[in-house]
Amino acid sequence: MKTGNDLISEINQSVIEKGSIAFWWLGQLGLAVKLGKTVIYLDPFLSDYPGRRIPGLLQPEEIINADYIFGSHDHIDHIDREAWQRIAANSAKVKFVVPEALKNQLSEELGIPAERFIGISDMKTFEEERIKITGVAAAHEFLDQDPETGEYPYMGYIIESEGIRFYHTGDTCIYEGMMTKLSSLGNIDIIMLPINGRDGKRLRANIIGNMTYQEAVDLVGQLKPRLAVPLHYEMFEINLGDPNLFLDYLDIKYPGIDCWIGGHGEKTVYCKK
Repeated sequence: MKTGNDLISEINQSVIEKGSIAFWWLGQLGLAVKLGKTVIYLDPFLSDYPGRRIPGLLQPEEIINADYIFGSHDHIDHIDREAWQRIAANSAKVKFVVPEALKNQLSEELGIPAERFIGISDMKTFEEERIKITGVAAAHEFLDQDPETGEYPYMGYIIESEGIRFYHTGDTCIYEGMMTKLSSLGNIDIIMLPINGRDGKRLRANIIGNMTYQEAVDLVGQLKPRLAVPLHYEMFEINLGDPNLFLDYLDIKYPGIDCWIGGHGEKTVYCKK
């Protein structure tokens, strides 16, 4: 398992051709992703936190290679506020991608200038020179929506760059109309999604849930990506998941869809060709 400067060096030194993607699992729903020369961190959970079973793989000060830091929603294991402040202080170029509903609040509370934030709304697209981002509202137990603005506090992102199109779902359950939205956005090469599920015990403890591994498999089966990446397991004892159950169910129900299960800090390269 690579950590620290060894992990950063591997990311920096990786040469990624068009039509390929490299990614490293950071724990929970967190990933480091490289597409061409663009480096993205998705929901990096780096801070010390009581009960976490996998320590943070990086110190925030080590992340000076990021072009974008994504946060799907405002829970510490997805938007790590302390880490974001330290990353922003050490990297002037990085931009923070968040649900539009959270942009102003995060800017004010973290002391990071608003111009460094990119707010993403449901089914709206943001595009810069090397990246295209489309928001898909997420239902973290519930499909919460601000009644005044219509914005959603939980978001998934479809990211396109260098000939690759992937969907990082954020923490979500499947909700009515979700497949209609996703189908309208075109084919997806890779889907990265939680499998830890939900139940009454966890919800009573304010641990808001996600798709079960069976629901996650069915979402994959409907979208038919080239690669499925199950995530959001192993970190907390009360909120574990089993990726092997996901893999077994996917294999028998939707054969032919590849699945990646790997270790923390392990490099994976996917080539679309």
